[in-house]
Amino acid sequence: MAEALRETLESRGHDVGVLVDALVRADKSGDASEITAAFATITATPALVPTLDVHFRYHRALVDAGHRLMTGEAGPLTTAIAASHGNGRIRELAVTRMLASPRPEMLPFLLVRMTDWASPVRDVARMGVVRLLHDDPSTYLRPAAETMIHLRRRRRGGFGVQQLYAAAYDAPVAVLEQLMCSVNSAVSRFAFEVRTRRGDLKLDELIRLALTNPDKSIRARAGEAVAREAVWTGRVDALRKLAACRHGEVRISALTGLARLGHWEEIAGLLDDSSTLIRALARDAARRTGVDAVDWYRSAVSGANPSLGAIAGLAESGREEDGQLLYPLLRHPVARVRAQAVGALRILDAVPVEPVRSMVEDPSRRVVRAAWKALRTRA
Repeated sequence: MAEALRETLESRGHDVGVLVDALVRADKSGDASEITAAFATITATPALVPTLDVHFRYHRALVDAGHRLMTGEAGPLTTAIAASHGNGRIRELAVTRMLASPRPEMLPFLLVRMTDWASPVRDVARMGVVRLLHDDPSTYLRPAAETMIHLRRRRRGGFGVQQLYAAAYDAPVAVLEQLMCSVNSAVSRFAFEVRTRRGDLKLDELIRLALTNPDKSIRARAGEAVAREAVWTGRVDALRKLAACRHGEVRISALTGLARLGHWEEIAGLLDDSSTLIRALARDAARRTGVDAVDWYRSAVSGANPSLGAIAGLAESGREEDGQLLYPLLRHPVARVRAQAVGALRILDAVPVEPVRSMVEDPSRRVVRAAWKALRTRA
């Protein structure tokens, strides 16, 4: 089955007959484990079922699948294949048969039929799927989310997305927690959105998500939620905890919260941060506390080992004549510092042509790229 699927994908659907034949053989075998494995192979990729639906529709094997369905000889796999038949009556019969003996692995095929162009097929599929989602969300919500989120841009796909949200808002917390652990980032984001709107996530759990979740979008949204609640409740400790996070999208939310609570001194100490947004916020905090950020940057880049953030900060807030402070850094032993210095000189419009021209033969590719980019401003 895996080999047939690989061959089908490599041929971009032209050899879909190989996959259809493999599915029919597995169905005729009657081996429950083989049938389950075949379904798992097909539904492992949410985008695959709608793609196969298009190719199945015009394949000669659909004639046999439709005939077996009409004569009552079709097993679960053949029924799922027949749901892509060009004849609307056969598609409707296939949907009815799948709903009569529902299985989670069949759900993606039903979801595709919810967007069917024939209203009798579409209506039967919609009524059946809505009933499954609301009666047994623990079983059907996860496979529905993985496929329906992919189908939301498809014509007539909006109804399924609405029902997905409706079922998720009423689902047990344990089901949504399972969705948040999905390897499909779209599913985990969907579950996070639902739990946030329901108010299931408490402050400590939001902090944990902001600090440890592998998905950048969820981290950022969790950080924003923590910052809002912390500002309302005066939880400075929560903001400081996130401000120490290594993820910039989380730290900016925490620091913005600290700024709203008036903790400018803490923010002003981040003038050389690696994040552009945080450096900008730190410069505003420095201005409010009476610190001259440009003078601070000038002093920082004149030291033996200036940070990359200090070099970038001088480029963002300095003047053209400040470029002279960066000339010594063009010979710095650390490649990242050399590249950052060249980039800063380009932003300040203070590129010294001859020293930078020699850097196009630098051992570091990073430095070479920065040098060429800077030299293009000096035709």
